[in-house]
Amino acid sequence: MTYLAVLVPSRGRPANVARLIEACEKTCEAETVLHFGFDEDDPELAASEKAAFAGRMIFRQPSILVTVKPRMGLAAWTNELAAHHTHAPYLASIGDDMVPVTPGWDRLLIEAQADIGGGITYPNDKRRADIPEAVVIDARIVKALGWMCEPTLGHWYVDAVWRDLGAGMNRLAYRGDVVVEHRHPNVPGGDPPDQTYSDAATGFAADLAAYQKWRLRRMRADIATAREAVGA
Repeated sequence: MTYLAVLVPSRGRPANVARLIEACEKTCEAETVLHFGFDEDDPELAASEKAAFAGRMIFRQPSILVTVKPRMGLAAWTNELAAHHTHAPYLASIGDDMVPVTPGWDRLLIEAQADIGGGITYPNDKRRADIPEAVVIDARIVKALGWMCEPTLGHWYVDAVWRDLGAGMNRLAYRGDVVVEHRHPNVPGGDPPDQTYSDAATGFAADLAAYQKWRLRRMRADIATAREAVGA
């Protein structure tokens, strides 16, 4: 089996932590590690830690890890968690509002990596097919770039960067048959809005400007770095 580190920043959603662990227990088939990142000032920190630790009792995979640090946004948290898994061949980003459905989703996205020679693979999240909102990335790309989420971003457009990198490398694969539902409030039947969604919304304009600047100033160089990392 292949080691996959699934990185999950989470704030204020202990029920989602428990739901994700339960879904992974039912569906994971690779050597998958779940690594949660919780903010020190999260009002639901104790409940989220309890949900994660309770999950260790049922999760048949090697481990559920928890890191608690001062508050960070999605991008910074993902990069922080990625730094703990320097020996993992693949890294995944899944939101705490996502639910894996397809048995072996982790294995299938890893197998799709082999099909493209290493790059960026993503599932059907029942929300968008054009953007990898959930993603598995060849860790060689992350090591070469020095980040998993473009570090000038806070929350938004990290998935657009993944799309641009994968497309620019010609190493982007969408698996429409592999379902990892994104239960965002704007999806019918999705989770209700909460403070975490509201807090993230305040950074949209700044992240859009940062994304546009990245495309203009650094995208081509980052694509070249990523291509070299996987021998594209």
